[in-house]
Amino acid sequence: MAKASRELVIALRQTAARLVVESVPYRWGSFSLCNCGHLAQTVTGLAPGEIESRASRGEGDWATQAWYTEPVRFPSFDYGDRPALDEGAWEPEDVGACQVTGAPLDDVFRSLYRLGLSREDVGYLERLSDPAVRRRLGKSTVRFAHHDRRNVVTYLEAWADLLEEDLGGPVAEPAVYLEAAE
Repeated sequence: MAKASRELVIALRQTAARLVVESVPYRWGSFSLCNCGHLAQTVTGLAPGEIESRASRGEGDWATQAWYTEPVRFPSFDYGDRPALDEGAWEPEDVGACQVTGAPLDDVFRSLYRLGLSREDVGYLERLSDPAVRRRLGKSTVRFAHHDRRNVVTYLEAWADLLEEDLGGPVAEPAVYLEAAE
């Protein structure tokens, strides 16, 4: 279970409130619009497209990539007089950074970890499988699909409730998600 913090409870509740709004896109197969992607949006303030581009360089889902959060180190080579990106120059591949911006997904994971999440928590969120949260939900989770928006909202709210209990009581008023005016 994640380390209880006021900020984490608020982030979970804000994410759940956003997902209640049917016009907010949710797609479990999208890195930025899935369970972890929505929490990452809440925590980092990054747009879905930015999260997607950062995640596209790594392999696997959120749970897999959570285990690769070390800073990216580029080897330094001496290319002599020629430009580094001419024909035949070595170019790093699969370095865990966005090809366009160079920004790694590591920053997103560090933001999640600062709130009290662990690598295991990221995997649990992606599959809605934390044993303590599932026990809290009771028998109603027998056919609890991890890719159903309603189940994600229920799970996030139950998780926030558990963390609030660890903190000794409510930490904030229920969050309300307001869509941006067009």
